[in-house]
Amino acid sequence: MSESSSEPWLVLRTRCRHENVVEDSLQQKSIKAYLPRRSVVTRRQDKKAVVEMPLFPGYVFVQPSPEQYENIRYIRGSCGLVLQGTKPATMPEGDLQAVKRMVESGATLEVAPRVMPGQRVEVIAGPFAGVCGELVRVRSQEHLVINAHMLGSCVSVEVDADAIAAL
Repeated sequence: MSESSSEPWLVLRTRCRHENVVEDSLQQKSIKAYLPRRSVVTRRQDKKAVVEMPLFPGYVFVQPSPEQYENIRYIRGSCGLVLQGTKPATMPEGDLQAVKRMVESGATLEVAPRVMPGQRVEVIAGPFAGVCGELVRVRSQEHLVINAHMLGSCVSVEVDADAIAAL
């Protein structure tokens, strides 16, 4: 999980429901890719099933080397990199590691369509110790939110109020 590279993580947009295809194609071309997933319970014809869905629908994180940038243009199902101005937007390593930690925890994750106002905090105890984010209240419960600014989304997980410290 704490593998580091000198190259930044970028955000690649995908066509609707093409995230898995894009991730597989990137890996076949030896381009480092990460598609965070969450478990979702679905109901079809009176049957419940648990399926893995992308945490951020329409996006895959990539870490290409400079010579691999050209290959990204030819990935089936991709729509190009998310840009900030004229340059590819980068995902801070700390935020990506926090998302990985939350996904790997097995906790139930909710995705909110927008960032909610609140205080920046650090988790000081429990399975998310060291994760920083924004604290929000949802139905009288404490939630830690990790912002993915360029995606216009955030990830939240419930944390105990005594396990956090203000930054």
